[in-house]
Amino acid sequence: MAPIIEKSFLEPNRDTFWMTKRRAKHQDIRPLKIAILNLMPNKLETEEQLFRVLSNTPLQIEIDLIRTESYQSKHTPPEILQQRYRYFSELKDEKFDAFIITGSPIERMDFEEVAYWQELTQIFDYVREHVYSTLFLCWSAQAALYYYYGIRKQLVEDKIFRVERFKTLYDGPLSRGFDSSFVVPQSRYTLVKTDDIDRHPGLILYAGSDESGAQIVASDDHRFVFKAGHLEYDETTLDKEYRRDKAKGLPTEPPENYYENDDPTGEILGGWRATANLFFSNWLNYCVYQQTPYEIESIPKKVVAKFGGTSLSEAAQFSKVKDIVQSSKQAVIVASAPGKRHAHDRKITDQLIDYSNIKREIAGLSKRIAQLKLLGQENLERFKDRFWEIADHLALDGSAGEEIEAVSQSLEASEDRSFIVSRGEYLNAKLLAKYLDYQFVDATELIQFDASGNLDPHSTKEQIRQKLSPGQGVVVPGFYGRNPYGHIKLLDRGGSDITGSLIASALGSEVYENWTDVNGVLSEDPAINPQAKSYDFLSYEQLLEITKAGARVYHPEAIKPLVDSGVLLEIKNTNQPLVAGTKVGHYEPTND
Repeated sequence: MAPIIEKSFLEPNRDTFWMTKRRAKHQDIRPLKIAILNLMPNKLETEEQLFRVLSNTPLQIEIDLIRTESYQSKHTPPEILQQRYRYFSELKDEKFDAFIITGSPIERMDFEEVAYWQELTQIFDYVREHVYSTLFLCWSAQAALYYYYGIRKQLVEDKIFRVERFKTLYDGPLSRGFDSSFVVPQSRYTLVKTDDIDRHPGLILYAGSDESGAQIVASDDHRFVFKAGHLEYDETTLDKEYRRDKAKGLPTEPPENYYENDDPTGEILGGWRATANLFFSNWLNYCVYQQTPYEIESIPKKVVAKFGGTSLSEAAQFSKVKDIVQSSKQAVIVASAPGKRHAHDRKITDQLIDYSNIKREIAGLSKRIAQLKLLGQENLERFKDRFWEIADHLALDGSAGEEIEAVSQSLEASEDRSFIVSRGEYLNAKLLAKYLDYQFVDATELIQFDASGNLDPHSTKEQIRQKLSPGQGVVVPGFYGRNPYGHIKLLDRGGSDITGSLIASALGSEVYENWTDVNGVLSEDPAINPQAKSYDFLSYEQLLEITKAGARVYHPEAIKPLVDSGVLLEIKNTNQPLVAGTKVGHYEPTND
């Protein structure tokens, strides 16, 4: 059980509000569960600063203080750590409304060199699944931006040591009530460039400057908040730091804009405390309290969804997909090329395979060049017409047409079969991303093959975790990836299933939804027996047997990643989204 944080733990402080147990029991609200991973050497000072800004709210808060197991603090008495702190391993199965990870005075080290980096990455993975909103402070903000988004910190020549004024760049939940500008104390040797934040569509820049970098950043769903400066600092903290370094004989200058006339003998100007209280209150209120579910175990996990070719065969299907995506807020979408619209129709990938075969035949059969070029152009025009029909019906902007024409030109120029056949998935995913207003992430950035042409699951997992982030709306084309030489490699036919399985497994998703044109796995071929019934539940082993017997409902090679990670597979019908479909997992079926 977590130690209760009591008023007696700290020195008397009129700025920290403490609620009596009697009053807390009679408030008709659920306390917010907040964990604080304190990485600072002087843990007591950091505790007091955070308790003060967190107490500026009428909400009840229950706090768990966390410390690392892989590195033991040398600056806080062991009895204090034993009394107040828990190890992460003791709570990794619990859920929290909010989580705070503090800074650490190790910013000039590479992240991978930090003694507790591996444990910290486990915590980064944990908060994606078990916490509604996480606040990263100073060094941990840079570490999290690097881990989740691949954004690197930059070392500066001179220490950023000042009180700096920033403009409020974004009017959102974190900045409600802010003035048009505000000041924040700064003390660090590294920064994250604002341009790197602006280039990432899944991030919001609330404040920043060229001199100090990104100051306040949030993911677009505000489940991650990154704060570089030290709004939580007391007014005297920079003064203590300056005098400590001077006493050690370090070459340090007084913090700029901190003392009156920048004179260390003068009065401390302060000026950030009101902004600090407002920032932390806004985060607790708008990003945590008003969003987190009352039943804390209901904190949502990420869902990866793959939509097959029949689910995306035409514009009307896109509309159904959009309704499904928006109703359940899937963050990562795997899209197949358009499938058949009716019994006599052809799948886009079939057309592209034909186109590729035609292109290859042209190179070897000079006598038929003219005829094959004509056939190829007709095939390509049908390809273009199919996508133009989708784009026109969805009223996509002119960039969609430019994309269709660009892909068509690249198909005409290419002799690479893998490249040609993959363009149906690629272009369909591009249009779906525009329609959903999601980010497009090419499968070549995620799905990796080795030099022998075999899928590289380890490298693929690393790329997925680096490139895809929680809360980020993403569409990924299925069916292909790339090798170490930068060339596109195809998965087996039906490989979009594999793409979706790999992403769901790497992200530790609770559910992998595979949307197709039947109500799950059927007992018989519906083309032979229209009365065929669907299974409610299957084990992974049973599904593998069914697919090996010839059923095309799911690619057999897509099963292993789900087995290894324990992700639940749901096979559902895009045209009948309310039908339960078939669930596949680590259990025995309840029906025959």
